[in-house]
Amino acid sequence: MPSAQERDHRDLLSTFDMWDAEHVRWKDDAFAYARRECPIVHTSAGTGFWLITRYEDARRILEDWETFSSVEGSPTPTPVRLGPVDSDPPHQTALRALINPVLSRAFSLRFEPEMRRVARELIDGWVDDGQVELMSRFASPFVSRVLARVVFDEDDPAGMERAQQIVLGVVEDGSPEAFVQLAGLSAEYLAKARSNRPGQDGLLRRLVTGTVDGRPVTDEDAFGTLNVVFLGGLDTTRSAIGHIALHMALDPALEDRVRDPRWVRQDMDEFIRLQSPVATYARNITRDVEVGGIAMKAGERVLIRYDSANRDETRFPDPDRLVFDPPRPSSAAFGLGVHRCLGMHLARVQLAVAFEELLAHITRPRLACAPHEIVWAPGITTAPARIPLHFDRRSDQPGGNR
Repeated sequence: MPSAQERDHRDLLSTFDMWDAEHVRWKDDAFAYARRECPIVHTSAGTGFWLITRYEDARRILEDWETFSSVEGSPTPTPVRLGPVDSDPPHQTALRALINPVLSRAFSLRFEPEMRRVARELIDGWVDDGQVELMSRFASPFVSRVLARVVFDEDDPAGMERAQQIVLGVVEDGSPEAFVQLAGLSAEYLAKARSNRPGQDGLLRRLVTGTVDGRPVTDEDAFGTLNVVFLGGLDTTRSAIGHIALHMALDPALEDRVRDPRWVRQDMDEFIRLQSPVATYARNITRDVEVGGIAMKAGERVLIRYDSANRDETRFPDPDRLVFDPPRPSSAAFGLGVHRCLGMHLARVQLAVAFEELLAHITRPRLACAPHEIVWAPGITTAPARIPLHFDRRSDQPGGNR
């Protein structure tokens, strides 16, 4: 007979709602139970989903785009398109081919000096205080100003910070109204690019001058691509900065690891595995299929829980802990299959610069509150709402090296 806790987990999972802040508090325990006992379970929340909690089931679904379509794949009904994220090959492949070069590592590294300048300016604003709320005073403005420069060639930080507030409304609320605001934001930037065509290569120039499948980029594709870049560029990297800093504050030994330039290649993926910045996304089932012994019908939906798949005990022993040595197998943190994260290379460069600059100026970061007081926002991403830190200032400030 199942225990009371097991019955509670079954009941909780059957109504799990990703937008409910209360559900965020118990989801990790419930997903761990699901991976052991009922790895694919149906929730009645929203439009109704099969929750996918194990890595291998997630991998199978993400690599089979013909059966599990990304078209209209947002977890909540949205009045706007999301470019390559909610389309399937061959169109998705052609659209990505147009924009991948301006989101590559090589392209991103051109802006490394600018990223460092932004980071240093932000740090200078609070480093003498010995304390900081990291999300609002570093993580958020850093990613917004970098995106403004790298992707939008925007000189007005306030414009991009307004964009970030709109993005937070989408990822933490998911209401149609929030998506309409996002669409309006993308329309503003696209109209500006069309009336004053960018002179240098970049995302906006490609969207207003490029071709997909031999034809000019459609309004739908251009708007959708900007929507996705705003969502990914303004929230997921911000979230990753937050949870990496949180782990450093909770475990002093991690500071030395992150100071080592090799952490970018060896340790970054493990941080991102443990707290997947993108927690979840959906797919639509196009034909009757069986996954993990569960019969699913065409027209039903699956909700892939990257945050649960990345803690699957069968792939990642001791999954709730950071384990760097030996290196873990690859996770689903940046996605799998044809929809692997569009901005992953830009995100890696941003994370490397952010922490190299932070640790050039501060040492011994520690929480200024009890760990249980950290609140995690509901929605599509995994993000701490606030991270209040105390720290010591470093007198030596070496230059970057990577």
